[in-house]
Amino acid sequence: MIRKTVAPIFFGLVSLTSAAFAQTQPTGSEPHAWTGTLYDNGRTNCSTEVGHASAPGTCPVSICTTQFGIKLPDGKLYKFDDGSNPKATDALRQSKRASRTVYDYWKSGKISKPITARITGTITSDTFNLETIKID
Repeated sequence: MIRKTVAPIFFGLVSLTSAAFAQTQPTGSEPHAWTGTLYDNGRTNCSTEVGHASAPGTCPVSICTTQFGIKLPDGKLYKFDDGSNPKATDALRQSKRASRTVYDYWKSGKISKPITARITGTITSDTFNLETIKID
């Protein structure tokens, strides 16, 4: 009788474990599109003028930024992978408005407005792998 009761419990645990594991796996690796605010992922301590204007750990993009991240409208933060950072730098250089914002921040030490980007790519854990980035 012990064998009859152990087998259903064992297989029940295996199926529960398998179901929980399947839910934690990524839903797919196809690219999706998002819009959010770029931030400097390499800095955690902003200047005092900016410190009150940005959330902790989300310093504005500056001329020295080499590691980027994006803050989505729901508040989630994602850092860019190593291959995505040069794409973000190039997109900043191509955008006159964003370049001006970064230059003004460098000159005055005050951020006038956040830099918004439209991106496509995939997310793995807390890291974003960009396919495209567009900054107005």
